[in-house]
Amino acid sequence: MSGLPATAPVVIIGAGCIGASIAYELGRRGVKDVVVIEKEPFAGAGSTSKAAGGIRAQFSTPLNVRISMMSIARFKTFSDEMETDPVFFPVGYLFLLGDPGSWATFQRQADMQRSLGLPVQTLSPEGAREIVPELNIEDLLGATFCLDDGLGNPHEVTQSYVTRARQLGAVFHFGDAARGLVMDGGRVTGVRTASGTISTPMVVNAAGPHAAEVAAWAGVDLPVKAVRRHCFTTEPLPMARESLPMIVDLKSGVYMHRESGGLLLGYANPEEPEGFNLSVNWDLLERIVEPAMHRVPALEAAEVSNGWAGLYETTPDHNSVLGPPRNVAGLMLANGFSGHGFMHAPAVGQLITEWIVDGKPSLDLSPLRLERFAEQQATVEANVI
Repeated sequence: MSGLPATAPVVIIGAGCIGASIAYELGRRGVKDVVVIEKEPFAGAGSTSKAAGGIRAQFSTPLNVRISMMSIARFKTFSDEMETDPVFFPVGYLFLLGDPGSWATFQRQADMQRSLGLPVQTLSPEGAREIVPELNIEDLLGATFCLDDGLGNPHEVTQSYVTRARQLGAVFHFGDAARGLVMDGGRVTGVRTASGTISTPMVVNAAGPHAAEVAAWAGVDLPVKAVRRHCFTTEPLPMARESLPMIVDLKSGVYMHRESGGLLLGYANPEEPEGFNLSVNWDLLERIVEPAMHRVPALEAAEVSNGWAGLYETTPDHNSVLGPPRNVAGLMLANGFSGHGFMHAPAVGQLITEWIVDGKPSLDLSPLRLERFAEQQATVEANVI
């Protein structure tokens, strides 16, 4: 790692998929010498490395649908743009609904999503089983399916952003933790790191689960909390074919998709306390496997091969916080993605860059401003898994 520059037009704190995307998009718009500060030894070593890799637009709020559709359009052309192997596989998301309230809600959401141009299907239980023959559908009422959704490779996406951002002039400082912000009244004017201080008129907070600490250095109360989430993988299974969609069983909260010849099983434990604990709670496995086997009986023959825990950076309404805080100049927030940071990274990189370069983003992001919490104008994103 070379020495820290004395100045930079923009300093990004965090080199996960969000920070790396912003660095790349700034370079695409001609902003040279962007500096990215990352405490880990390489890009995406934090929460990005633990992401399940889902990419979807089936959200409950129109703005999240629009952000996802913007991202998916970029993911579809990513390999050409970045000159890489494919990183996006549009196998679809299949949401399985087993109670009347959820089924009615998802049908209303599908109408909204289709009105925005998303090709969502509402299916009977039998229609869901046509897509995944291994499903037990005896207690289902229906399903929604969108083939524009799918799976991505968080590691390859992030590394591609870093490579191209460097080619466009960005400088990445790994193993160099941000330790504070330099303030001049109500304006951020620099970043203090483990290796020195860099002056800048613009700091982007892309610190993932640690975003609240970074914001607090500027006196900003950012309601982002870290919550542990688990994934487990199985040994290879015949049903883990390339066309298998992401399966989300809303009744149990378990989701699954193909991974390395087997299945990845994920679950958001609603009783999980906030914190930075990354140890694997193997006692949770039974709570995942039992409902997973109920939904897909073929899993009875599967053996679990691995497990890991990562951190969601959650907000009270499960929506991200994007844009500048009202009372602090020189600070841009890109935080609180509540589990959909990777899938929104291309759009967020573009939108935050537009905010910095053009003065406003091309999409109205006012519902995601920080001040919504104090003004009690938050709209909850219901489709969080």
